[in-house]
Amino acid sequence: MIQAMIVEDEYFVRKGLITTLPWESFGIRIVAEASNGRKALELLADKSVDLIFTDLTMPAMNGLDLMRCIRQQYPGIHVVILTCHQDFHYIQDTLRLGALDYIVKTELETGNLEEALQRITDRIKDLAAEQRSEGRGVATVWLDSDETMLQSHMDEWLKLYWAIRDDDFDQLRIRLETIQPPIPKLHKVMHSLLVEVNRLIGMGDLHEWLNRSEQVDNWEEWRTFITRFRRAVGDKLLCSSYPDYVLLSILDTVEYIKTNVDAKVTQSAMAAKARMSRSYFSKCFRDIAGKPFPEYLKELRIGRAKLLLIQSNRHIADIAIDCGFQDYRYFSRQFKEETGFLPSEFRISAWEKGAAKANE
Repeated sequence: MIQAMIVEDEYFVRKGLITTLPWESFGIRIVAEASNGRKALELLADKSVDLIFTDLTMPAMNGLDLMRCIRQQYPGIHVVILTCHQDFHYIQDTLRLGALDYIVKTELETGNLEEALQRITDRIKDLAAEQRSEGRGVATVWLDSDETMLQSHMDEWLKLYWAIRDDDFDQLRIRLETIQPPIPKLHKVMHSLLVEVNRLIGMGDLHEWLNRSEQVDNWEEWRTFITRFRRAVGDKLLCSSYPDYVLLSILDTVEYIKTNVDAKVTQSAMAAKARMSRSYFSKCFRDIAGKPFPEYLKELRIGRAKLLLIQSNRHIADIAIDCGFQDYRYFSRQFKEETGFLPSEFRISAWEKGAAKANE
């Protein structure tokens, strides 16, 4: 059983994570919790821990400083980051410090966390196997400058031009092979890339692609893998139906509204931002994102509202406004249509379930 600790300064987030997830189904047991990095280090002096889930922004000691201390004092402990940011650039420092994976908090209410737990436990097993294998071979020299170069290069893969343009794909592929990270390092950056692409466009079979990437043992196998993945991403983007600038403009819109769900985000505003007519934008968005813009935005807003209802005791009217609903009664009707509960009923039910699991 993997012994784990949750480090999170927001009480409701921490308790929600501990009490509402089927940790032991994935071979994980929560043995400690802390409200900041300093308290976590105090607990580590007496607790045996294999895995830490930590927020980045905390008082006393933040997540990055905690990771640095763990890297020096407890190099055998794996770390998973909890973050509000979906920007890959924001978490580069955590990847450089050896983060195993990261979870975006705004996705906690979607049920995706169980998939993340499966990824994490699989990754721990794979790393253990890689370490055993490396123990029988010759260690590869990998410098900090190599790591910086690799992370900078992987940023280019997130722009998704390579899924559309042959030249871009060939250049990125050749560049990565020139950097030549060790195979375990290649596994790690491909893991991050697959997760990010899935978050951006929703591949649907992420776990299968992750398993395939972990089975890559050499660069010839990697070329075959990345070519197949490119074809899958291209199919998802319907590359044959729209020019690349339209595809990428819609992807930019999707990424923008994931973190901006207030009342200013409307279909007309996003069409203007994309420099398209409203009707053409509507058609493009539906075809590329897989559902109409109003439906997509409503799901994001209701999902955000669920998270705030569970993790805070803020007034429901304030939550409605934060999630883009200016009319409280309209928000309540929309929420009930989506969930079957009024917002107040949903909050009470979620808290009761959390309390019941805590008392089991």
